[in-house]
Amino acid sequence: MPNHVAGILLAAGESKRLGQPKQLLDWKGKPFVRQVAETALASLLDSVIVVTGAAAAEVSAALDGLPVTLVHNPRFAEGQSTSVQAGLAALPPQARAALFLVSDQPQLPVALIDTLRAQHAASSAPIVATLVDDQRSNPVLFDRVTFPHFAELQGDVGGRALFSRFQVTWVPWLDASLSIDVDTLEDYERLKRAAG
Repeated sequence: MPNHVAGILLAAGESKRLGQPKQLLDWKGKPFVRQVAETALASLLDSVIVVTGAAAAEVSAALDGLPVTLVHNPRFAEGQSTSVQAGLAALPPQARAALFLVSDQPQLPVALIDTLRAQHAASSAPIVATLVDDQRSNPVLFDRVTFPHFAELQGDVGGRALFSRFQVTWVPWLDASLSIDVDTLEDYERLKRAAG
């Protein structure tokens, strides 16, 4: 497929401040990570990779039966950069772009993923990113031209470190709940209230 776009779901974090794996928090009867994976699979993405780390066995079990590629990042404690790199290393060779997803956006709509993918297909922009209330948010799509630069990332740094080096095409999205990072139980409650 000449325009293969893969989803990379980052689900390796330790959730230290939360005190439990955020990937496994409940969202309408499903773990966060499964809900995001199902959304990605329902979208126009051509394949979905899930990077595990902390609580890998439980996260893998939460994804049981889904047609995703599981990749374990043994270096997850070193920060997000290692999970991003593990996900990119697992991409199929024909992948033209990767869309990074995070596990604490269970309310993510299929339509946003498809809009980001369509914007990339139309423009071949190096980076296509979500904009919520004038703030950058996830998910973010990276064209393969950016992939070599991910090797330079270290520690708890993700792809946003490349925003200053490549042209970014912004996709405005009207859903303030997408800007909520679930790092504490209070954040979790706020997300449930905001997203209904």
